[in-house]
Amino acid sequence: MTKFSFNQAVPFEATHVGEVIKDELSARDMKQSELSGLTGIQRPILNDVIKGKRSLTPEMALLLEKALNISATFLMQVQTQYELDSAKLSERVVLQTKMLDVWNVLKEQINTLFFKKVGIINGNVIDDVKRIFDVFSVENLDSFLELKAKEKELSYYYRKSDKVTTNPIDIFSWKYYCYYLSQHDNSSLGNFDKNGVSELTKGLNEVFKENKETIKKTATLLNKFGIRFLHVTKIGQVPVDGMSFWIGDNPTIVVTERIPFIDNFAFTILHEVGHVYNHLVRDGQAMINIPDDKKSLEETEADEFALNAVIPTPEWKKFLVRTRDVVPYKIAPYIKAEAEKHGVNPQILFGRYKYEIGMYKIKNCFENKIL
Repeated sequence: MTKFSFNQAVPFEATHVGEVIKDELSARDMKQSELSGLTGIQRPILNDVIKGKRSLTPEMALLLEKALNISATFLMQVQTQYELDSAKLSERVVLQTKMLDVWNVLKEQINTLFFKKVGIINGNVIDDVKRIFDVFSVENLDSFLELKAKEKELSYYYRKSDKVTTNPIDIFSWKYYCYYLSQHDNSSLGNFDKNGVSELTKGLNEVFKENKETIKKTATLLNKFGIRFLHVTKIGQVPVDGMSFWIGDNPTIVVTERIPFIDNFAFTILHEVGHVYNHLVRDGQAMINIPDDKKSLEETEADEFALNAVIPTPEWKKFLVRTRDVVPYKIAPYIKAEAEKHGVNPQILFGRYKYEIGMYKIKNCFENKIL
């Protein structure tokens, strides 16, 4: 990563040694002509020094030391500091101009409002460029644009859908922000083992059933099984429910809680768990849960995994057959009994029931908030 070697403690304006001499003359009520006569320094030269148009030489500093009783070393230090500060101010202008040019390109490629909301950018263009480069793990603008081009070529979220509106810039920004959070997450993780999927789904169903400190307990359980968990705000109106990806030694699951109900939360988590155990490859492409006109095979398989993780599909079909003559508005007792039979949260089954019969306005009979 390119490091911008810039001293932030740069003065607003460099102070020339002439200011010190001018102040001394004022304090002593002494005129330049008098000081010129005492030191032998020609008056035009002395005037240029006082106005900051000429540098103080060591010879002049020694003469002024005798006339004003001010250390020549001190006067030369002020002169040297002025030159250093002037150089730094010049360096800052060059860097600021360069970074402004970079920023004018970057801001058209990312969602700046989102990055401001999550605290990545703050209005200082030098810092903002550096932090955006950090988020996208690139060293310069060329690398960023290459990444953007590659992402556009590979990612399905650049396809248009008749069902939902997605903004590729928003998804691109959110996706790499999640990568960034994952890389900087310090959660203690266990070893990831693909043989642990049954035990994990059982534990998750227990967490969902209890529904107390659910997000925290979900994170703890996933971490135990070697899966990093991030609960990240969604971006704008883009319908992102979750995402999973693999960076380094561990996979990561991200949820947005776009629909803040326990059944949606549980389904999203289990859907991403399905990706983790069945589709993700180390440092491969991420799986993003976005509604699409035509689901990929991987997304369909992840859906099936999530549904079966709560209640096996054959058992669910038997339940639907047994209750086919039950009026939907009176289904709650049957849902409750089936949930108790399988040891799961009844709201999860109720949400699935409403989805499958296409009736979403049935009044909830169970707690649907994430507690």
